[in-house]
Amino acid sequence: MRHYARAFPIAHAIVTAAAVAALRARDRTRTSPAGNTSEWRRAHRHPEAAKMTNPVRPDATSIAAGKSLYDKHCAGCHGDSGRGDGAMGAELNPKPPDLTDAEWKHGSSRGELFRVIRDGARGTGMKPFARKLTAHQIWDVITYVHSIGPAKPH
Repeated sequence: MRHYARAFPIAHAIVTAAAVAALRARDRTRTSPAGNTSEWRRAHRHPEAAKMTNPVRPDATSIAAGKSLYDKHCAGCHGDSGRGDGAMGAELNPKPPDLTDAEWKHGSSRGELFRVIRDGARGTGMKPFARKLTAHQIWDVITYVHSIGPAKPH
């Protein structure tokens, strides 16, 4: 293969690009065991993050601080009420999750949510906020998000 790549660099590049495109197309149309197409491959859990606990006391002060941060950084995509219906979220594929649901694609525990907010979620519009929010602020947002939806695991 190395000899071929050196002798025919353009042909090698075309064959490589075609193979990559075919694999990506296969992954976009592959179905999950439940029969759902597309985004299922991006769903995953973070077992180590799930073990994390929120060090911020979930009181009215934390919820208010979290709501303020949510309104500033999250509502554009996740919507004012957290249902994934924000104006910027309408253009995203996959769509932002409904944060009032009991289960989320990347885990529903507070620790998993912390990791997604801090690090972002590959293959989605969720960008990392580690440079914009302190750990304490992320926990405040989590406290607020958990106050608007059904009870989630700690």
